[in-house]
Amino acid sequence: MVEGNQARTDRNRDATTRGANRTSRRAVLGAGSAALVSGLAGCVGGNGNGNGNGVGNGNGNGNGNGASGSDALDPDNPPEEPDSITVRAWGGVWEGSLAEHVGDAFTEETGIDVVYDNTDRTVMQGDIRTAIQQDREPPVNVNWTVEPALHEEYRMGLAEPLHPDIVTNSAEMFDLAIPDVDEDWLPYLVLYSYTYALSYNEEAMERAHGTTEPPEAWADFQSDEFENEFGQYDNGYGFWPVFSEISGTPIDADDLDPLFDTVEDFEPSIGHIGDDTSLTENIREGEIAGAPLIMNNLFEAYQDGEPVGWTIPEEGATAWGDGMYTPVNQSESELYWSQVFINYASAAENQEGWTEGLALPMLNQNVDPMDYMEDDPAYPTNEDDFDNLLTVDMDTYTEVSSSLYEEFDLIMGA
Repeated sequence: MVEGNQARTDRNRDATTRGANRTSRRAVLGAGSAALVSGLAGCVGGNGNGNGNGVGNGNGNGNGNGASGSDALDPDNPPEEPDSITVRAWGGVWEGSLAEHVGDAFTEETGIDVVYDNTDRTVMQGDIRTAIQQDREPPVNVNWTVEPALHEEYRMGLAEPLHPDIVTNSAEMFDLAIPDVDEDWLPYLVLYSYTYALSYNEEAMERAHGTTEPPEAWADFQSDEFENEFGQYDNGYGFWPVFSEISGTPIDADDLDPLFDTVEDFEPSIGHIGDDTSLTENIREGEIAGAPLIMNNLFEAYQDGEPVGWTIPEEGATAWGDGMYTPVNQSESELYWSQVFINYASAAENQEGWTEGLALPMLNQNVDPMDYMEDDPAYPTNEDDFDNLLTVDMDTYTEVSSSLYEEFDLIMGA
């Protein structure tokens, strides 16, 4: 965590110094991006791992041309059920809502216990990757993680194709649920969506600019009145599509100076950098006036009458989601029933309760949204809603995100 009022060594740099520093940084960032792409392509190379999973084909896509584990699955002749499967999950309400609305139904119908593993998602990525590189079984049977990580792990060759005759509910999902990949198979499924809405504290807003109403545009936070009043996720996570929109610069442009200049323009306003928990706390306590925050973090406080709210500024807001995949190197039994679990997680009857438990809109088109989600653009509930939000090509984001994060930290003095 980095407090925005610390390490502000770059604030007084003049334009000449900024340009000189930027040139040297860009050379480093370009090399770093190239190294990331090379690492993704080479981390699981070859033509398979000798166990029928076809882990790699040497071209960076990772799942090979040989018979894969999912190709061998026969939905008409399912294997014997394992005693249990392990699902990576966030703790607290995240695990609780998944267990109540998905896991318990799965166990009741199949007799298979579900064990939840709360390992940090970045640590879990490394653990899965290491296990596959060493030709071992993965530490979890289902990995539940954020959309950018889902795509990165698919590109690393960690995801077994989801069998279309097992994960049949994929046909009922909104377009956002289905990754845009070159292959004709489905590596993962996004299960629900969220926006990084402008979440705010009314009292802090009045302190900052004389009204409880938030500004109409994200760009307004660049003004002097919002100095130290704005929050951000670590590395600017979830906000890069907005930086891109404001600057008019794609995140993979040849010249990223306008994009990084926009980040620098925001730097004086940023009074806190952290995660869901700390951003939520800072908004609720009025330590900052606003931040791009997944809106369900403030839902309970809003329902309790606290002076908080959220809105979608005129530039839009990033729309992402969380989803699941089944790692390669599993036994036939565990792989089959783990994909059945993902099908349960995407079933309308299970997502109906889950959307209430998480206060997020589900991506099965047959799930009715909660009443409060209707007509609130922070809760996309149809394809038109998604069209009005900001998304980014995941292949592009996977290739450049580490460079963007590094530049954000340099600008913020982290």
